[in-house]
Formats: sequence, C-alpha cells, structure tokens
Amino acid sequence: MSEYSSIKDALDETGTYTGLTRGISMEPMLHQGRDNIIVIKNKERLKKYDVPVYLLPSGKYVMHRIIDVKDDHYVILGDNCINKEIVTDDMICGELVGFYKNGKRYIDLKKNKLYKFYARLWVALIPVKPAVVFVVKGFSYVRRHFFTRKDNSSGE
Repeated sequence: MSEYSSIKDALDETGTYTGLTRGISMEPMLHQGRDNIIVIKNKERLKKYDVPVYLLPSGKYVMHRIIDVKDDHYVILGDNCINKEIVTDDMICGELVGFYKNGKRYIDLKKNKLYKFYARLWVALIPVKPAVVFVVKGFSYVRRHFFTRKDNSSGE
C-alpha cells in the first residue's frame, strides 16, 4: 500500500487491497500479522456472512462479519467479539474475498466449502459465543504456555 495513503484510496484507485491483518477481532479465522488479506471494492449490497472492511468516523478501519442485513444497515460482529455493531453502506470500503493463511495456503471465501461451513457455524453460535470465545481463548492459552518449545539457547 506504499503508494496509497489509505485502504480506501487503494480500493478506489485499483479496486483491490492486499495486506497483513492487524488486530484480534477476527480470530480464530485471521491472525494478526500472519494472514494476508485480499479485499475488493464491492459493487453491490453485501449479504449475510460477508466480511466487509469499513471505516469508522474515527478513521479506524475494521473488518467484521455481517450477521444480519437490514434495509438501511448491517448488523456486524467480529468472530472474536461479543458486541454487535451497526454499519451503513456508506461506511463500507470493500469486501474480504480471500486470504493467505500463514502466508501460504489461499482461502477463497466465495468457493471454499470449509470456510462457508465455518462462517455459518460461527454465526449460528452467536447465542453461546461468550462461552465459545472463552473456551477457544483457554485452549489457545494452554497451547501457548504449555505446549510450545522454550528456546534454551542461553546455556541455562
């Protein structure tokens, strides 16, 4: 994005933006600094399960999943969040269409059946999401703190 001053500028000029993710709101699907996203400028109204990139009045870019479509707005929620947001069409800059998981394997959000299952399951779990997020974070904590190798190169 070096030649563009913002994600919105890149989308307006070229119709495409690619870059590394920042933030944890879309975990476990996307991980900060590891997954490279592909965003395109949307040409039509988005649908349930789509993942828009939108611009808040504060100037911050956010990427969360649509969980409900209304006539004049969307109800949006990050996969790792519990607070719903209201987003209007004029706030949306583009739509996530794919990403490279860990910089290697490409996931096409429009064609990948496993991704489509994940998106629908994650939205279906919203009523129990606080408990699910707690369990997922617990497993992640245990894995990081108890199952990762410690580097013992200091000679101790």
